[in-house]
Order: sequence, then C-alpha cells, then structure tokens
Amino acid sequence: MLTCVTRSMNNKLYDMMISLCPAEWKFVKVLNSSAFDYLDYIFTAKFETKWVLNLDEDCFLIDYRRIYDLIRFMENNDYDYCGVQDGGSIPVRIHNPLVSNPFFNLFNIEIISKLEKNYYNKKYPVEEIKQKYSDRIRYLHTEYKYDDFEPFYNEFFWLLEQGLNPYFNNATEFVQEKYLVIAPLFITIPYFNCPTMINDHENREIAIHTWHSRYINYPNIKKAIHNCYDYCFKNSNIEKINKNHNIEIIDLKKLKRTTDK
Repeated sequence: MLTCVTRSMNNKLYDMMISLCPAEWKFVKVLNSSAFDYLDYIFTAKFETKWVLNLDEDCFLIDYRRIYDLIRFMENNDYDYCGVQDGGSIPVRIHNPLVSNPFFNLFNIEIISKLEKNYYNKKYPVEEIKQKYSDRIRYLHTEYKYDDFEPFYNEFFWLLEQGLNPYFNNATEFVQEKYLVIAPLFITIPYFNCPTMINDHENREIAIHTWHSRYINYPNIKKAIHNCYDYCFKNSNIEKINKNHNIEIIDLKKLKRTTDK
C-alpha cells in the first residue's frame, strides 16, 4: 500500500494524473499551499503507509508497478528518499544538485515522521552542506550551482543533516515534446523547453513531468501536456482509465486558520 500526495491547482490535471495510478493506493489532494508548507505537511502528517509518493499533478506515471520495484530497491540499499536533482541533471533546473525538485519523490515517511522538525527558522550554510554531502550526488552533466534558490531547499538540507540517504533518479529530456514557453506573464524572452523523463533504478521510464502546467490554457503547452499523458497511458499497463479513487482533500489554508485559533 502507498499514499500518493499531490499539491493541486487544476482539477483536470489532477484527474489526468490520478487516472494512471491504481485505485488501491491512498490519495491526498493538497490545496492552497506553497511548496515549503506542502512538504512540511508530508513530513508532519500521520499516514497509514510506510512510503509516500509525492507526485505533481503534471507528472504522469508510465507504469505504476515500477514504483514498487523502486521502493524495494531503496529498502534493500538503505535509501530513505528519492527524486531528481535540482541541478546537474536536467537543463531546465540549474540549481543545487543536493536537493530533489519536488515534482516526484518517494519518502520513507515512517522514518521522517519521527524526526524533530527544526527546519522552520534554521539557516543551513550551503557551503557546509556541499562539503559534507557532495558525495551523494550522482549527476553533474548539466549546469548547476550550490545555492539555496528555493525556500523548500531547507527541508532537503534538513533531511541530509538528519542522516537520511537520498537516491537521485536519472532523468532526461523528453525531446519529442519540446515546446515553446511563451505566455504574457513571462518577463524573459520565449524559449524552448522539454518535459522531463524520470527513470527508475534500472533506468526504465517511470514518469514524465511536463513543466509549466500553470499555463495549460496556452495551446503550445496544452498540446505538450496532453501528448505526454497519451504517451504514458499508451505505455502503461492500465487497460482503461481508473476513476474510482478514494481521495482525501486537505486545504492547508483552512487547516492553518483552524490551527491558529
């Protein structure tokens, strides 16, 4: 049994993502949350399962059975969490390779939930983190920098400082769905980007993350997202789309308001 947790902002995307997951999993749909607060929820909430799959709603599984294989590999080799490096691995992310970008992660929540959560106001020296843990990095073939670019980096630094062992998944560009990133809200010059193909420990395709899904109403991005979904569905072992999932909805904004009272 597995719990799949997703920070959701688009119901249609969420339905697409979850349709490629087995109905027997537990599902938590998190609303109104920053990435930092979302990860904090995962690390502090009480789950009935040992492992939690953190899956963006624009990250589509190709064969969910490979998630079980990846968990077995991690348990047999003493890895506590996995994900794709936020630098050094894929061209779209050029920051810290000691951090997993939270579009796809497996967390051994049985271990993490028992640890003291002291990452709220603590500042971790980036250079010190680099010196202590750079041997954990698996890929440095694209641009990277040792920085604290995102607020959620603190949570991944905390995992390292708690003695947890990361497994960094190999990832490549899904070049057949290269798309032009252009939208009125972008202040940068339009550029091309590729979805990310995530591989498991045997280098098998396990999921595709599409990126820029907040702009799904723009035809170029919408087309790429739907083509990625079609690829994943075609290559999955799912004969028909699953629609009978039991989903718990957590609104972190309301939850925080209730907690503060």
